[in-house]
Amino acid sequence: MKLNLTTRPPDRERHKCLVLGFFSDEKPPRGFCGLMDWRLNGMISREIKAGHIHGEFREKVAIPYPERIDSDLLILFGLGNLPDLSYSRVYDAAYEMAGVMDAMKFRDFSFDLPGEGRSALSSAGMLEAMVTGFFDALSGDINKLTAMNICLVTSGERLKDAAEGIARFHKNVKHMGSVD
Repeated sequence: MKLNLTTRPPDRERHKCLVLGFFSDEKPPRGFCGLMDWRLNGMISREIKAGHIHGEFREKVAIPYPERIDSDLLILFGLGNLPDLSYSRVYDAAYEMAGVMDAMKFRDFSFDLPGEGRSALSSAGMLEAMVTGFFDALSGDINKLTAMNICLVTSGERLKDAAEGIARFHKNVKHMGSVD
């Protein structure tokens, strides 16, 4: 599994598949999901208001070829209420996201740290939990694991936290060099 990082806003970067977390108690959506809502002229907010999407934990919404976003597919992943966000929930979400990406045959995808800067969780801890979830979901098949190319979309202010999260993953998970 190759892990990359970009500090460019997700609407300014090319993504094969962009996976963003969103919360049931944030209306309109905030963070990178809020930015994508703005780029889509409020489409996500309208779907929330119409009751078509809710942000419940494990809810998945696929938006193919979203206009004004350079991505083949935008996937919104529900995370429930922001105050309920925990490292365990982040791990479970990442585990499921990796399974969805694998089932859809996506080997390249980008993700954000949902609630980054808005929750009580540290960015480093969230990144460690997410990468561990991705790794655990894919580690049953070494070919799938080595073929996966994942990109973290974050801000420049969070680079130190990202480096710490990656270091914690390398220290705490026995991946035998299978994660770059």
